[in-house]
Amino acid sequence: MHTIALSIITLVSAAGIALQTATPPAPGTPAAAPGPWDNELVVQRVTADGTASTIATFGRADVSSIARLQDGRLAIACQAFPKDDRAHFNRIAVRFSSDDGRTWGEPKPIVVANMDVALAPPFDPALVVLPDGRVRLYFITHTGTDAAPGQTAVHSATSTDATHYDYEPGVRFTVPGRVVVDCAAALHEGVFHLVVPDNGTPAEFLERRRRGEPQPGGNGYHATSTDGLAFTRAADLPLPSTRDRWFGNLLSDGTQLLFFGSGPGPWPMTSADGKRWAPAVTSMRMPGVDPCAVRLRDDSWLVVATREPARGKP
Repeated sequence: MHTIALSIITLVSAAGIALQTATPPAPGTPAAAPGPWDNELVVQRVTADGTASTIATFGRADVSSIARLQDGRLAIACQAFPKDDRAHFNRIAVRFSSDDGRTWGEPKPIVVANMDVALAPPFDPALVVLPDGRVRLYFITHTGTDAAPGQTAVHSATSTDATHYDYEPGVRFTVPGRVVVDCAAALHEGVFHLVVPDNGTPAEFLERRRRGEPQPGGNGYHATSTDGLAFTRAADLPLPSTRDRWFGNLLSDGTQLLFFGSGPGPWPMTSADGKRWAPAVTSMRMPGVDPCAVRLRDDSWLVVATREPARGKP
């Protein structure tokens, strides 16, 4: 089951979810308990006939988003847990590809300037390329401390190089009293769309984790904006099966919105307006959970998904 990228949940407070910061074990000490640092990202190319081939595997990584930049490069943003870099452990990093996903550079930690010091470091990235070529990063953060955080919410920042960002003040989206994490975002026909899985209340979220149960599927939050900053909540989005979740990636192919989510599927789901969704004519199997995807120049798909280690194999 996917874990919140920023922290491991330990208890519930009146303000929201209480979090224990994920930190690497000190040198020479036994390995830490299992956590998101044990996960890996699997990068696959999926052809039109559904044939999938693995291009790359990135260890110690989780929660990814992919986008094609204005200069043609591909960028993958993810939560990174470098083994020997405590300063950037559990922080968002970005990788680039200049050959349409065949090879990838080393991860570079992002920098968000002018961010309110009262906010926790960004996590759960979602990339959107703007018409002027800049990149907007939507992410999750909260006020308060790890022991007593405030309400989780979607915030944003913009960049000209997908690495160095300027924080945009204010909350983009939240639902008071509910766990708002794992946002997905896209710009389609002049409208920004946010989709967030319905994770329930902090108490419900924690209880399911305590029992080892998956978070609920079948329902997601939806919000829209014309400027990408001021969002209005729309009607919730139901899915046909509660085994499927709005936990993944939202994108526009120029004619419709597509959502690659978690669960049996079929994926992607498609929509002309973000309100009414239906399965795509051609579906594909996701290689893990929380997938993101981008169309390649040969009309195949590049799909990146989180894969947890097999039980008993950290």
